[in-house]
Amino acid sequence: MKNNLMVLGLALCILPMSLAAETGQDVKRDYLQEQNARSTERIPAGTIIPVKLNSTLRSDKSGSGDAITATVMQDVPLGGGEMLRKGTKVTGHVVQAITMGKKSEESKISFQFDQVRLGNQTIPVTTNLCAVASGKEVFAATPQQTTEGPDSQVEIGGDQISYGDGRPVMVGSQVVGKYTSQGVLAYAGQDVGTPCRGTTDDSDHPQAFWLFSVNACGPYGFEGLTVFHSGRTEPLGEVTLTSNGKAVNVGKGSAMLLRVEGSSTQEAQARTTPSRGTGQ
Repeated sequence: MKNNLMVLGLALCILPMSLAAETGQDVKRDYLQEQNARSTERIPAGTIIPVKLNSTLRSDKSGSGDAITATVMQDVPLGGGEMLRKGTKVTGHVVQAITMGKKSEESKISFQFDQVRLGNQTIPVTTNLCAVASGKEVFAATPQQTTEGPDSQVEIGGDQISYGDGRPVMVGSQVVGKYTSQGVLAYAGQDVGTPCRGTTDDSDHPQAFWLFSVNACGPYGFEGLTVFHSGRTEPLGEVTLTSNGKAVNVGKGSAMLLRVEGSSTQEAQARTTPSRGTGQ
């Protein structure tokens, strides 16, 4: 009887320790899940990111899984005083590339950008494509300062602005933002009439458009190029560009205006592995 009581007492002593260990594991797991959730939220849905390609996308030379990179071209406000700095790297991969021939009536390439380096963290994101511009269009839209002071410039997408730090950016008679030394800051939460992105509820801070008009939508400077799928609908984040006349060729130095849709860590990691059989 005495031995049984000793065993029971020992079990009662061990049980709280076991429960404490399990509770500690639960707290740690919950903490890590919360940290992961917070990391993906550091770049809010609706954030506009202007980038310049460091890679070339070609339907006749790129292959499934090929890595692609781009550089953020302007400080991007994230709200709460946080900033995605100019020079930040955005990475992704080619999903599929098809050249026009017996099996296809058009050339196409599908790709996605799904990671952003923010500080010492790699943030998984889902992005869609608002606009894409050739290197020539980028050069044409780059302000050329004159000795006479501020001058006007036509942005990618057609809007004309007067550049000079702090000068207003207008769409018709509406002031939508201002010009800075790095590019255009505008309030994308307003309904400015473009079908390439929806309005956002979070309009308390301006968005970075760099050399793009706030109405920029689709391709600029590419003959025969079409944005077949922007990534706003399923498959989310996957962009498909097509061409009926020749191979799709979006060269290094071309620019893109990306919009963050947001994602969970698990979803973003799943999308980093190319497994699709079609580009639609």
